[in-house]
Amino acid sequence: MSRSADRQAQVQDQPDGEQPKKKRRPTGSLECKIGILLGLGGLVGSRLGQLWVAFDVFSQFTLQFALVALAFLIGLLMPRAKLFSALVLIVVGLIAIGVWPHVASRTPSTLGSAGPGERDLRVASFNTLWVNDDADAVRAEILRLDADIITLIEMGPSKRRIIEGLKDHYPYHADCYRIDYCNLVILSKVPIIESDARAMWKGPPFIRVKLGQEAGGLTIFGVHTIRFPHSRAQFRQVTEMADLIETYPGPKLVMGDFNATPYSRILEVLESRANLRRLTNLPSWPSQAGLPQIAIDHIFVSPGLKATESQQIGQPAGSDHFPVTLRISIPLVP
Repeated sequence: MSRSADRQAQVQDQPDGEQPKKKRRPTGSLECKIGILLGLGGLVGSRLGQLWVAFDVFSQFTLQFALVALAFLIGLLMPRAKLFSALVLIVVGLIAIGVWPHVASRTPSTLGSAGPGERDLRVASFNTLWVNDDADAVRAEILRLDADIITLIEMGPSKRRIIEGLKDHYPYHADCYRIDYCNLVILSKVPIIESDARAMWKGPPFIRVKLGQEAGGLTIFGVHTIRFPHSRAQFRQVTEMADLIETYPGPKLVMGDFNATPYSRILEVLESRANLRRLTNLPSWPSQAGLPQIAIDHIFVSPGLKATESQQIGQPAGSDHFPVTLRISIPLVP
């Protein structure tokens, strides 16, 4: 039997006055509405971290939740291919987030210059990844960044040999290898006059150095907090760290891997309790696809210090993090 004859037979089988029901084609409207709700739910969850710190984990993905909500809203408004349009927009948006730090780093902006009685310093923070054994790549990236002061995090045993190899470039350094569960290093071109470090306390592992008068007696903290989703423990760590930082007088520079984004309550607490100002917001993790999505590596300064060049990211050199770097000016002690 032909298709036309089959359809005619179906029509004849219908009761008088009743037309055969047509199959309803999916439009994607329902899926887009669900997507909008999911995106908005994530954004609401990220703000609930201000009330219950356990929800602060959602703040790490604030940009992504906003992207999802917007993409599905646009998809819902499309006359056809609603779901497909939304998914394409999400993919394009994630790529754009990952490309953003590379574009910003290609042409850094000059934000000012050191005035009379001030000195410019390039500073950098780099989580080298504990299991990253490519010590030569890490060494090459440190030299390429050419920071006056750099904090190195997760400096596993395979990478520690490069410290001695950098003596000509960085004659001063401090590390905390003698302390269990502390793998932080600060390299400096400026003399270090004192240093200490802690791990296994209420706060996160950190290393602290104080520079000489050539750098205005600047105190530098290198910090590595526990990562999400352990938001409660992370909040306690950062609170203790902020209170400790606040006890040190004079100009301060705080940098490291805080495992928290600019939208998190964690960083708000650090800034407010320690009287610091964050200078970074570029995504720096993860590096695997070359398109970092979240900004968790940061640099903070105390009042009186300022950025004179915009933030940049470096090359991961085998790590899952991109290093972050910028130039600051510091007041010199008269």
